[in-house]
Amino acid sequence: MTTLLRTFFFTLFSVYLAAAGNSSAAVQTVSLPVTLDYPLLQSLLVNRAFPETGETVTLINELNGCVYLTMAKPKVREYGGRLQLEVEVRTQAGTPIAGNCFNPIEWYGFLVFEQQPYITKDWQLAFNTVDTKLLGPDRQPGSVSSVLWELIKPYIHNYINSLTIDLMPSVTDMKSFLMPLFPHQIQERTAAMLASMRPGPVKILPDQVHIDILAEVEEVFDPMTADKAEELTDEELEQVVALWESMDSMLSFLVTVLSQEVLTPDEQGILIDVLLDTRYRFTDGLASREIGQDFVRRQFVDAWQQLSPIFHNHLYKKKGGADLLGYLAFVSSSDALAVLDRLGPTFGLEISRNGLVRLMQMLHADPQLLDYRYGINPGLQKLFRLNQNPQNLQNPQSPQNPQNSQKPEQDGGMDLINSILDLFAPTLVYAAQQQITMEDIRPWIVPSSKHDEYINKVNAVLDVAIVKAEHQDMVPEKLTTIFHRLIEALAWQESCFRQFISKDGKLTYLLSYNNSSVGIMQVNERVWRGIYDRERLRWDIRYNSAVGCEIAAMYLTRYALRDAKAVQNMKEEDLAGLVYAMYNGGPGQVNKYGERVKRNKLYKSDKLFLEKYGYVKNNDAESLRKCLVGG
Repeated sequence: MTTLLRTFFFTLFSVYLAAAGNSSAAVQTVSLPVTLDYPLLQSLLVNRAFPETGETVTLINELNGCVYLTMAKPKVREYGGRLQLEVEVRTQAGTPIAGNCFNPIEWYGFLVFEQQPYITKDWQLAFNTVDTKLLGPDRQPGSVSSVLWELIKPYIHNYINSLTIDLMPSVTDMKSFLMPLFPHQIQERTAAMLASMRPGPVKILPDQVHIDILAEVEEVFDPMTADKAEELTDEELEQVVALWESMDSMLSFLVTVLSQEVLTPDEQGILIDVLLDTRYRFTDGLASREIGQDFVRRQFVDAWQQLSPIFHNHLYKKKGGADLLGYLAFVSSSDALAVLDRLGPTFGLEISRNGLVRLMQMLHADPQLLDYRYGINPGLQKLFRLNQNPQNLQNPQSPQNPQNSQKPEQDGGMDLINSILDLFAPTLVYAAQQQITMEDIRPWIVPSSKHDEYINKVNAVLDVAIVKAEHQDMVPEKLTTIFHRLIEALAWQESCFRQFISKDGKLTYLLSYNNSSVGIMQVNERVWRGIYDRERLRWDIRYNSAVGCEIAAMYLTRYALRDAKAVQNMKEEDLAGLVYAMYNGGPGQVNKYGERVKRNKLYKSDKLFLEKYGYVKNNDAESLRKCLVGG
């Protein structure tokens, strides 16, 4: 339990630093809020004080069991502003004669202790019993023989009053953990801050015990008056990208773990939105180089603000051993990290690869899960409810590696909770390898003539993908015509119906200007990492088409049609434009695109797509021919 508590407080303390960021005083006293949700506190007490089978502890067992006292199944809750600890009690006292127990007095019921927790000077979380109530088997007020009560009362009260949770190892290790996270220029002030830590008040709230740890904190600088950060150098940008990739891997891991719970549709939507929005924002920022040193920290904080309620609603309700408690410790720490967005610049505290590794270790998870790989993650596929193998095609190899017979990269395994141990270990294995050849690619090279034949051939591929996506995502029948036009316009806008191009005299797949999206539907490899097969997106036009249609159908049915009333009043072009905006910018575009339409300030990309949509709607094949020739 010492290790669990240690991990519980490690990151929680790192979070409190944010409280100093908004003050003009050089030094001030701040409070680090440490919260113990009652299910977590109950688990800690079970591990500490009820170690026997069935969450039981035996206080008396004498005279061959003729005299015994056990307490079991502690329940922790708030009542009337105090902490209530309820325990089930079984006791008996008799006279042993010749191996038998004569005239036993028995009692079974419940004891309820009203307590006020506090922290001692040596960092022990202790409990002062204010009142005790006896309840019968039906949990109604009851009584017990005075003789029996006088016998067992000292044992019960001594045991309950001796219960403590030792926070000293946690606080000590917390200090050694935090010190390296601060810039070396302020190590002296950091050491003084850590040394000033002292226990504060303990509050009983309806859903948790709230503990304040006080410390004296000194600001390093005021971020509001700091010079505007210069654009990152190529080397600095490369470092930020590597850190973001580690964070994205951790986020994928945690979203996958959460997705194994029984979630509401809204909670499932939050998991999907968080992952997609984080990835879309990164790819946009990377393309425009609008990424600073604190980009990863801000994204980490934003993600946890949204994920926190789901962690609390589900994983805190579980019961389990050391691994689960370590995981709960991480969850509590991550909840508090939202404060870092205010704190980090003030103190120079930054998230690092080493910090992420430490967090994974708290979860008893393999840090190698932080490696950024493109292997399939079945857990994410299940969460998104997307087809694991669109078009049921075999997985072709890249023509650039015709002899490569390796399996795809795997996303590793995790050793966290038994119910999800098998989630990452077996990634989706490639089907029988089928080497793709130039003969397979040749039909999809844009010809110098006979463009109508090529266009019809591509449209045939799109039609198959469209029908499958419509069926899978249940596109309303009245919108199938719009969806067909949307897909054709999307393929036109994104690639001009091309999967392959010639570059530097060599045939290769079509890659976007920022090296993030591929193929006819320009599927973003970073955004959809782990969900779709990267190599097939590159080298298989049917697979790329099917994936693009599936993504567009998801955005149409799960996002655009979410507000049925709004859709009824929406023009056909606006609905198609909204789906396209999400296809390129993620779920966050739902409101942003609507605002652009309202203010008549569409992006250039919006206008170009709507232009293509108009061509498709008016059967303007000549414009597509010009696009093919010009492309």
